[in-house]
Amino acid sequence: MPPPAAPVIACFAHERGDARVMKRVAALQAQGWTVRGYMFHRLRDRQDVPPFWENVELGITENRRYLKRVLVFMGSLRLLWQHRRKLAEADAFYVVNTDNALLALAARWMARHHRPRLAPLMLELADVQPAMLGAGLRSRLMRRMERFVLRRTALLVTTSPGFVREYFIPIQQFTGPVFLLENRVYPSTGLSAPEAAEAPVRGGRPWVIGLFGAFRCIKSIALMRSLAERFPEQLHFYLRGYPSGTDAPGIAALLPGLPNLEWAGAYHYPGDLPDIYGRIDLNWTLDFSDTGTNSSWLLPNRIYEGGLFACPALADASTETGRWVSTHQTGWTIEAPIEASLIHFFSHLTSADWAEKKAASALLPRSLTCGEEDYRELSATIRRLVG
Repeated sequence: MPPPAAPVIACFAHERGDARVMKRVAALQAQGWTVRGYMFHRLRDRQDVPPFWENVELGITENRRYLKRVLVFMGSLRLLWQHRRKLAEADAFYVVNTDNALLALAARWMARHHRPRLAPLMLELADVQPAMLGAGLRSRLMRRMERFVLRRTALLVTTSPGFVREYFIPIQQFTGPVFLLENRVYPSTGLSAPEAAEAPVRGGRPWVIGLFGAFRCIKSIALMRSLAERFPEQLHFYLRGYPSGTDAPGIAALLPGLPNLEWAGAYHYPGDLPDIYGRIDLNWTLDFSDTGTNSSWLLPNRIYEGGLFACPALADASTETGRWVSTHQTGWTIEAPIEASLIHFFSHLTSADWAEKKAASALLPRSLTCGEEDYRELSATIRRLVG
């Protein structure tokens, strides 16, 4: 007898080139799913990575051009109607973000005549945008729309317990099943910490502080620049990635002009991680882009990457990230006022202090920093819901 066909999962996403989207697709493929993508694409000033899965491009959007995005979104319904027979073959729907979930629900309705039993919908929400938390009419309507989707969701996937505790339960009154898919390193096979570097000694090389990924927090970059100016001989900031979000132009303007604030461009994930973390002494995980809400609730990729590569973190003590770092003793938590506390920290940091935190980071089990087991559990959960 021929082997059973691989189960099919239809993935809806806002951006096929998004690093998180590509990671999710690769992980589902590795767990034996046939992934069919129904995704938008966004033109950016970086190299386009073509999809490595069967993909229906729903349209091209542009950052901050909301009217065009709405028109593209509406036009995608025609494409989904044309693919309704293919959509009917999906055993499950995996959707990133609420607006795409509305499309997925419409697509599932279109396919209903070709598949009587509705395939379950998994909704991933990894951020809570400021617009979802306002008191105005627009925010209330957006929350209502999200609750409409959540009531039709078989599984909510999110990346931090802070989102569940602070938003989904108290604000959205969500009581359904939740899968916590933290931003651990994936794939991690063959990745390990480089040979331990020697700590700087007074009068020797500077402390090297790294920030890797998308630069969305203009306050962080401004703070780095201020510290670089204050400690020209003692601190060197090493950045890899690219400015992103609505503050991208302002962030880009802060990057040049200082020899100890180095922006070395984009990098390849995950292959370049051992090299870039091997170049730094301290891992900057501070984020003030949505203080008190999203930035305070999230758990970023950086804490897991720094943990895997034994690089102690700097974290805001008042955040979920700070609680993670404090619990695992893998760095320092900084109290408000942040800038004054960082000045004091760097003025008193010793090689012995650093070596102690680095040793604690090196002892973290891989299960806390690597994502393979998480994706096996996610796949098994989805299969149980498919039945």
